[in-house]
Amino acid sequence: MIVSEPREEIAAWVGNRIGVSFHPPYTTLAHIDRGRIIAGFVFNVWTEHDVEVSLAADRLTLKLMRSVFRYVVHQLGCRRATARTRTDNAEAQTVLARLGARLEGRQQAYFGDCDALLYAIMKEDFPYGLHAEGPKGA
Repeated sequence: MIVSEPREEIAAWVGNRIGVSFHPPYTTLAHIDRGRIIAGFVFNVWTEHDVEVSLAADRLTLKLMRSVFRYVVHQLGCRRATARTRTDNAEAQTVLARLGARLEGRQQAYFGDCDALLYAIMKEDFPYGLHAEGPKGA
């Protein structure tokens, strides 16, 4: 089941997994399986055309990824989603590449002990895109 509440609990779960804390305003989505969160997303720093997305997951499903991108495009009205990951997190970099993310830059010491890689996923580049479920979009 995909849920957006309880927002604070989802944000805390994601934050604990990636080593950050989130402060409002933000929105969230999570995939709940057997009563526990298996994937969570926090959306913040919304600028009308872009939103920053933070993610932690035990596993990702195609249904979840389509739901998240539908939320970014249709609910928030954004053309792009921005994500950052640590330069030493090869697994996250692989997932971002599979989602159509393009590397846009490097932010020195962003995580304190490690640089960040900055990625963008444009709605037209999302591989499970808005065309994936028919003419009305994903």
